Amino acid sequence: MTDLSWESDAETRCERLITEAILLAPESPETLQTLANVRISQSKFEEARKALADSIEIWKNLPAGDEGVPDFPTRISLSRLLMEVEMEGDAMEVLEQLVDEDDTSVEAWYLGGWCSYLMAEKSKAVQDLNSEGAEAGGEDSDHNEALTSSRDWLRNSLRLYELQDYEDDRLRDHALELVHDLDVELGATREEDGDEEAQDEGWESDVEVEDQEMDGA
Repeated sequence: MTDLSWESDAETRCERLITEAILLAPESPETLQTLANVRISQSKFEEARKALADSIEIWKNLPAGDEGVPDFPTRISLSRLLMEVEMEGDAMEVLEQLVDEDDTSVEAWYLGGWCSYLMAEKSKAVQDLNSEGAEAGGEDSDHNEALTSSRDWLRNSLRLYELQDYEDDRLRDHALELVHDLDVELGATREEDGDEEAQDEGWESDVEVEDQEMDGA
């Protein structure tokens, strides 16, 4: 009983603090984002979506670098929240802006790839429900386009991961898993095939050199 009472009191205090914060700073994107996070934890997803949409509306038309635009980490968190409540289109807009500002962000590229993958899955679900061939063809094109975009974003993330010696095993493993699934569905690109052939040729050359050295010995 004590634990339940404490949890109930904690939620009440949290609500009070959120309400006070909104009263003090009703046009703060960060405050609305915090509200959305709380609503997600309460499974009040419609309220979370509204809070996130209101948060974005405050700064979306401001020029890059304006002090009214939330900082980079805040918008990274925002994109995650948007994806959590299935607002992938808004999340991609945020992420595209982020990589325009800093194209070395491993997390931004990873989230963009993951978001595009989710959008592709949604497109596929709609396609499966659609029985009209003409419309399905257009949706199939959208699906493949989203998958290709997803793979491009994820590959950029993994490339930067290696260059920066980034430390987030879960991010790397998930990105690798997604790229593998995308390669199976889309097929490897010509560039990848060329890289694999070059690697094979290099490996064969190394073996030949070793054989020659052994013969000479």
